[in-house]
Amino acid sequence: MSVVPPVFAQLCAALMMAILTALPATAQDAPVAAGTAGLAVGLDTLRGRDEADLRAEFADFAELGVRWLRTDIYWADVQAKGPGSYDWSETDHVLDLAQEFGIELLPVVGTTPDWAKKDRDGASTPVNPDSFGRFLTAAVQRYKPRGVRVWEIWNEPNLAGNWPPHPDPAAYAALLIAAHRAIKAQDPEATVILGGMAAARWTGPPFNIQHYTAPDFLQGVYDAGGGDAFDAVAYHPYSYPDTPDADWRWNGWGIMSGPLRQVMIRNGDGDKPIWITEFGAPTNEGNGGVSEEEQAETLRQGVRLARESGWAGPLFWYGYRDLGNDVGNNEHWFGILDEKSRRKPAWRAYRDNFKN
Repeated sequence: MSVVPPVFAQLCAALMMAILTALPATAQDAPVAAGTAGLAVGLDTLRGRDEADLRAEFADFAELGVRWLRTDIYWADVQAKGPGSYDWSETDHVLDLAQEFGIELLPVVGTTPDWAKKDRDGASTPVNPDSFGRFLTAAVQRYKPRGVRVWEIWNEPNLAGNWPPHPDPAAYAALLIAAHRAIKAQDPEATVILGGMAAARWTGPPFNIQHYTAPDFLQGVYDAGGGDAFDAVAYHPYSYPDTPDADWRWNGWGIMSGPLRQVMIRNGDGDKPIWITEFGAPTNEGNGGVSEEEQAETLRQGVRLARESGWAGPLFWYGYRDLGNDVGNNEHWFGILDEKSRRKPAWRAYRDNFKN
């Protein structure tokens, strides 16, 4: 056993502090280990809010131990007036609050302005992927200096509602390639995430469902040459009304740990992580949801499985406050607070599992 001379120890400490101070905030403050605490909230739930109420919400995020906040950058809104016009005010405001409370931002970039759509009369994807790439060039130029280093490309592109009139892995791959090229040109060390795929269980006949299962969609992206255009895959392993089960093939979590991972391994991407950018359960029990206690248990099991997996990235719980009280609408009930801000058991489960 040797004793380090005090002067030498002080010099080492000073050198280490200088190195840490010089590092970007994301390198030292934003671990991406399995099960790191994330929260996914739609931009629509943050818009038009009383400032004091919104600040109180972000303070509660910090109390819960939230390290990452996933929310939208709507291309359709930022460039609503045309390809030469930008309105970043909403994202600027969210990022200001996130940074004040020590939270990293994961933007999920999507939606198409009318001038860039294939179909101007309805929801549509862009006619030219390069227009999306140019938008991302501007986004990275604006937000890289403020510490945004991770970008998720589109939300649930394997569902018809998010990629109308029906999902197209090859078209999505073209969009992803354009996005990846644009992001890496501005920030070579950025992390580009293939947009969070939904836990769809069937594709096509005999159910006539116009979506792709996540494994089929991901394989389609590889087949279209998109395998080099992402650093991580995002997936949404909803399993309600069941709890997460890594071994059951019809469970949203089982699809991720089994068939989806196998697609990645077969295509040489076994070392890439899966970021769980949405996960949760609604508490409209008896109407497709679960009880409040079951919601809390879903959270606990999801965190445990993510941390044990060896391949998961951060886990983003979907929903902070309930959006309504229509028992027939699952989307109203995903919060860990109810509509009147009462804390459900999942609030404590989140804090207990993530705070420390």
